[in-house]
Amino acid sequence: MKQRKVFVGLAVSIALLVVPLALCAQETDPAELCYSAEMMEAFETGDFDTVLAVWADDAVQTIVLGDSVETYTGKDEIRAYWEGLLADGFRMEPTVQSVEGNTVTAESKTWSNDTQALGVAPLVATEVCIVQDGKIQSMTWTISDASLAALGAALAALPQTGGGPVPGYAWIMAVGAVTLVAGLAARRLNRHLRQAP
Repeated sequence: MKQRKVFVGLAVSIALLVVPLALCAQETDPAELCYSAEMMEAFETGDFDTVLAVWADDAVQTIVLGDSVETYTGKDEIRAYWEGLLADGFRMEPTVQSVEGNTVTAESKTWSNDTQALGVAPLVATEVCIVQDGKIQSMTWTISDASLAALGAALAALPQTGGGPVPGYAWIMAVGAVTLVAGLAARRLNRHLRQAP
């Protein structure tokens, strides 16, 4: 009986030592947290609740296009930004380049209806994902110089139309306004002439 108590005590002691080590080993890999296949699939299907579950409440997403920098702070702003991306047929293909501590750097290739129509898809960028306390704290997407140049050239090549044609109802409203003003002016002039000595 005494040997059984010693054995149980030894098993409990080992468990107390092994369980914390096992939990440490199960900590989320930053690269897996940022770019797991499940997260990418959830993003592409618009399941933002699943994706945002691994983002900090005060997370920041930054988009750098040359000198232009857009920042989205908090889950609501980030979700709205993502919804706009998906509405434009957005797809992304990240390839992890390095993991240093809690910082993951990836090459990101992206496609959208707009960039495909311009003939500049995929855009290539460097993406830096920073993880703190098991949550994504920030993600910064910086377009490559080559993709920025291609995008700029494609946009510059678009025809300059100076705006669309004026719709028919706008002409009717303009003619109506001129007629109304002319009628009021004639009426006032007529009244003024009648009152003149």
